[in-house]
Amino acid sequence: MSKPLSVDLRERVVAAISAGASRRAAAARFGVSASSAIRWATLAREAGSVAPGPLGGDRRTARIEAHAPLILGLVERTSDITLKEIRAELAKAGVSAGVGTLWRFFDRRRMTWKKKTAHAAEQDRPDILRLRLAWFEGQLDLDPAKLVFIDETWASTNMARTRGRAPRGERLRASIPRGHWKTTTFVAGLRQTGMVAPMVLDGPINGRAFQAYLDQALVPELRPGDVVIMDNLGSHKGAGVRASIEAAGASLLHLPPYSPDLRGSASKPVENAFSKLKALLRKAAERTVYGLWNAIGRLIPTFTPAECANYFAAAGYDPD
Repeated sequence: MSKPLSVDLRERVVAAISAGASRRAAAARFGVSASSAIRWATLAREAGSVAPGPLGGDRRTARIEAHAPLILGLVERTSDITLKEIRAELAKAGVSAGVGTLWRFFDRRRMTWKKKTAHAAEQDRPDILRLRLAWFEGQLDLDPAKLVFIDETWASTNMARTRGRAPRGERLRASIPRGHWKTTTFVAGLRQTGMVAPMVLDGPINGRAFQAYLDQALVPELRPGDVVIMDNLGSHKGAGVRASIEAAGASLLHLPPYSPDLRGSASKPVENAFSKLKALLRKAAERTVYGLWNAIGRLIPTFTPAECANYFAAAGYDPD
């Protein structure tokens, strides 16, 4: 098998140098640069061959991987440490690494820069911990068919979809009110069979308004044996709240204090219903309070029993 042209040329240049020609003279004779002739002669002397080494490949990974315990230790101690800060810490240890090298180091491990999931430090208090554990244990005994989740959310006359399609390189412009918009508070309950006791309020809710909501909207919808679940908020803990609910033959459960993780869709299915409602309101894009309230009224019947049952199941309240 004939040798590759590049190897044959290298051997001829090195042979001419070995025969007594200077490196520059050999380079001129074969039409290559003087630096190439010098490099090939050195390679032949040190490696015993002028064949080129393998091209491409990752030549730097091994160097940074040798310091993996140090890098991972920095992240374990301080999860929000930046790449520049890691680079500075490595420099203190005599290790030089670029930001790009560190980015690839974490990419190989599928470790990404992400938003923190925060939790209240008070959750670690013994009294709060006992309440949280009691909630988790009691959750399994609840009959989903009897549960009524109560919550509030907001809606506004400047709601609109924030994304759309446009040609690449062109801005997608849309008119959305900024200076004169009104916010509405929406309060409702969610059963497995649908949304119940909806109410809209012009402005924020307080204890007095919430009590009025209970007496006028929620209590008429309750049945004996129902369990009403709501957040541990001040407005939900007025003197008459429990009395009104229990007078209807229902019982009241508050989520444990300092437990924002239990107020998400994973534990409170009404959050998923509100998410759908807001998406539909953004599509409707009503620009008056009257239009907004009418839109909410039209949308509430769209929450079917099958859909609401799925919300309960996704939150862990699936009937056996």
